[in-house]
Amino acid sequence: MTIAIISERGRRAGEIVVAASTILTMTYLTIKPVSTNNTCRDEFINACRAMVRSGTPKKYMERIVDPSSVNADYADFWLAFDTKGAQMAKQIIRNSGRSAEKGKYDFPGMVHLFEHIVPDPPDSGDIKPWVGTLAGQLELWKARIKKMHSENS
Repeated sequence: MTIAIISERGRRAGEIVVAASTILTMTYLTIKPVSTNNTCRDEFINACRAMVRSGTPKKYMERIVDPSSVNADYADFWLAFDTKGAQMAKQIIRNSGRSAEKGKYDFPGMVHLFEHIVPDPPDSGDIKPWVGTLAGQLELWKARIKKMHSENS
C-alpha cells in the first residue's frame, strides 16, 4: 500500500509532509511525501526524531518530490493537508486520465483532505508540542490504514 502525503501551503509545507510521513511510518506502508517546498530545518528534524521513535524524518525530507513530476500511479491514495494540496492531487490524477472520485480499498475517492486544520510548525521555540499534536490528530488515520492493510492482505 502506498500513500502520497501532500501539502502546498507555503514555506512550511515540506515540514508538514515530513512530519506526517514520519508519524504514519509502518512496515507495510510506503509513504511518499509530495510538495513544491522540500526544505526542513534541522531543529524540526530533531523534534520529529524526539517525538516519533520509529520515524526517520531526514529520509522523508530527502524523498520529497515536486507534484509536477508524478502521476496517478504514484500512490494508491493521497492524504492532503490543505485544500491547495488536495486540488493539486486531484489534478495529477485527472491529468493521468483517471477519476479522483473512484478510490481503492474502502475509501471513497483517491484524494482525502485531512479533517483537522494543521497550523504551520512554529518558527522558533520548542517544535515538539506541534509534532505531538499532529501525531494525536493522525491516530485515526493510522487506525484506518492498519484496518485497510489487514482487510486487503
